[in-house]
Amino acid sequence: MIVPNKVISFSESIIGKMPIILKCLSKEEMTLKELFFTTQDYFEIDEFIYALDVLFLLDAIKVDMDKGVIIYVNKD
Repeated sequence: MIVPNKVISFSESIIGKMPIILKCLSKEEMTLKELFFTTQDYFEIDEFIYALDVLFLLDAIKVDMDKGVIIYVNKD
């Protein structure tokens, strides 16, 4: 589930799990495969894709097609 509700707690929702991805990407750029294997203990595959979609739409991450990596967008 993307957002928390009566049944899904915040920590189990996609919004609650997105910081896990951002924390990994803040350390280094990763390929999609590397990022998934690093975070697979926290996500099912569909949750992982939803989280990436939301992060991309929020401009929190970007994709470098030339390098084939996902990059954390630092907005400081």
